[in-house]
Amino acid sequence: MPDFSTAIHKLEFDKILDRLQQLVTSEPARDLAAHLVPMTDASLVRLELNRVSEAKEILIVEGVAPLDGIKDIVPALKRSGIENHILNSRELLDIASTLRASRTLSIFISKRRNEYPRLGELASGLFSDKILEYNILECIDEDGRMRDSASKDLRRIRQDMISTAEILRKRLASILKRISQKDFLQEEIITTRDGRMVVPVKTEHKNHVPGFIHSSSASGATVFIEPAETLDLNNTLTELQLSEQREITRILGELTVQVREIRTRLEPAMAILATLDLVFAKAKYSIEVLGNPSAISDQKRFRLLHARHPVLLQRHRREEVVPMDLELGGDVRTLVITGPNAGGKSVSMKSIGLLVLCAQSGLHIPAAPESELCMFENV
Repeated sequence: MPDFSTAIHKLEFDKILDRLQQLVTSEPARDLAAHLVPMTDASLVRLELNRVSEAKEILIVEGVAPLDGIKDIVPALKRSGIENHILNSRELLDIASTLRASRTLSIFISKRRNEYPRLGELASGLFSDKILEYNILECIDEDGRMRDSASKDLRRIRQDMISTAEILRKRLASILKRISQKDFLQEEIITTRDGRMVVPVKTEHKNHVPGFIHSSSASGATVFIEPAETLDLNNTLTELQLSEQREITRILGELTVQVREIRTRLEPAMAILATLDLVFAKAKYSIEVLGNPSAISDQKRFRLLHARHPVLLQRHRREEVVPMDLELGGDVRTLVITGPNAGGKSVSMKSIGLLVLCAQSGLHIPAAPESELCMFENV
């Protein structure tokens, strides 16, 4: 089996991968970029180089591709397949965001399929479900909070909570006014303890305010009392809060079932989304380095024209990186590189190896378009 691990490290190909990770827009594509390895199948390399060429042309013509909104939802999709498991609101929002990204990207590329057939073929495997996308966004707002409109019962419960809380505050305000005149209060405010509305009473007067003591201050000077007069209202509010949570859980459960029904189609689409994100990152990289797709020869020969060391281009201005021309193969099987110390011999050799790794990973290389490389199983 081909093993490029030593070459990847010694030739600093990982620096190229670092840059690709900065150019992708999603976490799944970032993971792909981090683990990108050279291919040894010439047909696959040609296909990837052509995809990158098409993506590059899209970026040049359109300025941008709609890649925003792709989330790492595979773990959530797998959890949705567990019986009785309920996804949380953030997981569902990420799924809706990814569904929208998949739908938008699919439409974008399908409209241009005649001009970009290889990207069109790849994007044909994308999946979208506009109904599920709508259902999630209709129920959950951008902060992950369940909307009042998610169900009639939830709207009614929340309206009852608001009216009950208002009555409770008025009742407590009346109590505050009454006991503040007797100087029993530490502060004339209404606060909450354990989710129930209470009043802060001076410790020495705690027996003068009938009710339930929830806690005391750190100094011990204040106790927080739920007056007996408001126990029923507090109980009603607590029951409404529990009803609200039950209704939210029910809605999340229904949405999870909908996700479960489409997960086997969405999971493969996630791999395609990540691949497309990486292809466009490679296209951005090509634009950065003024790259070109090298021809892939079936013969054991290569020719590099005006080729530059890719990592040096990340550190220096283009005019500071000296290009080179080099040809090897056919009748010429050996090349001797001579010159003084610090004259560029090692850089030249490393450039060849690094450009091979780049090309076999489906990257355009910073060299003239007439450049040609062949497949290597070891570098």
